[in-house]
Amino acid sequence: MDNMILLDIETGDFDVDSGIYELAVLVIKDGRIIQSEHIAEVYDERIRHLGMGEGYKNISENQVMQERFQHIINTYQFPIVAHNVSFDRKFLVHYGWLEENYECYDSVRAIKYANPNLFSYSLEYLLNYYDIDLPLTHIAIDDVYALFEVIKKVDPKKWIPLYKVPPKKFNKFVEATANVEGESLVFQGRRLVFTGASPFPRILMKEIAAKCGAIVTGNVSSKTDLLICGEKPGSKLEKARELDIEIQTDEWFIDAVSKDLNLETATLTRQSVAATKETRYEKITYTKIPELRGKFVNIALLPFRIQKKVEDILINHMEVAGINRGTNGYKVDFIIHSDDREYVLLGKAKEMQIIAIPLSKFNRMILS
Repeated sequence: MDNMILLDIETGDFDVDSGIYELAVLVIKDGRIIQSEHIAEVYDERIRHLGMGEGYKNISENQVMQERFQHIINTYQFPIVAHNVSFDRKFLVHYGWLEENYECYDSVRAIKYANPNLFSYSLEYLLNYYDIDLPLTHIAIDDVYALFEVIKKVDPKKWIPLYKVPPKKFNKFVEATANVEGESLVFQGRRLVFTGASPFPRILMKEIAAKCGAIVTGNVSSKTDLLICGEKPGSKLEKARELDIEIQTDEWFIDAVSKDLNLETATLTRQSVAATKETRYEKITYTKIPELRGKFVNIALLPFRIQKKVEDILINHMEVAGINRGTNGYKVDFIIHSDDREYVLLGKAKEMQIIAIPLSKFNRMILS
């Protein structure tokens, strides 16, 4: 996609009531930036560096700021692209900055199509994986430039617009598909938890999740893969953040389901599901890392949801001698760890000449 309006927002929290604090926009024409805007109002310059909207005023209902954004939209009329666009769009539509039917695309989805075998698609992980020397500051203007560099590097060829389904259509969809044969694989084997108020009936969303291969549970734990949030999600959201569990919105969930299930007509055949199974999961050939063969590897510093996958690759493809999951496990040759944190174990590993490999680097090595 050569023409787009790339954007990033910083909000007070997950709920739309928390407000918009920053909106950064890059207008991309023929693959080049032709305009940039940082729509925000600083109230405390001393804490801006903290990111996440710190140091900025709530501009959700600021008419002047809203008109600046709408002027860009109306001038270029390019589709909007954002990283996890359903989240940004939820805020922009709620406060009247964006029309409900404006065309939006999710860069996460486009990058997944281009490179489906990454362990994470967070912006920070992608910057590390593609070796892009830019920090993720959580200041909107910095992050939108970082996203532009990632998109340039990946050069996605497949862009699918965000599916926007009204709740009333969703009710019809659930009734129509209650007895559908076969299942989608979009959430195959993943543990999902739903929380928060939603216009989409929870009992029906859980039914759809189950049809898509998910294991739906009521509580967040270290085994949870994904938390789907409506408004005012409460303690489950806090616990998911503590455990570094992926968090998405109701709108994201509906969009993800729409890839395999036709929400307009609510029809699905066994044949179409079978085709999905064949095309979605192709056998991956990993590049062997000779240095790992016959060695012991510690994976304790990886999120629980990723440990099992990495362990499978290490044992079945890298032929390691053994796996250690202990946070004080120093009798190893290598440690594979998350990119986004500093750990005491890594400091001690350096003293003991244990080789530490960031997850993004390991990911790059096995896919090279």
